[in-house]
Amino acid sequence: MFKYTPPPFFRRFYIVFQDETSLWWLRLLKPGFRHCYILVRLGENHWLELNPTSNFFYFTVHRFGSGYDYLAALENNGCCIVPAEVKMVPHRPLPLFFFNCVEFVKHALGINNRLIITPYQLWKYLKM
Repeated sequence: MFKYTPPPFFRRFYIVFQDETSLWWLRLLKPGFRHCYILVRLGENHWLELNPTSNFFYFTVHRFGSGYDYLAALENNGCCIVPAEVKMVPHRPLPLFFFNCVEFVKHALGINNRLIITPYQLWKYLKM
């Protein structure tokens, strides 16, 4: 059976939690934890942003000048960032659920936990 091993730079992600949202119903979620997405460091000053929104999926490469701390800049703008490792999970489908930012991050990290449905619950799980 084929076993996929991600390249080293795709094993460590940074999960970004933010408060900003354009959807009124997401304002019911815990402030500061209304949306989440993934950042992957591609090089010294290059970042890949994988950001699933309600109407579009953003794949963006950010390039910054030497010495710019992108993670610190995001945190200074109110984001909470948690480093996370990709888990090598057994070869079986993850549970079906509504596609949202939390499900995207869970699938990308190999988290198989149906009880995690909000960004705040995901943040608490990753902080353990």
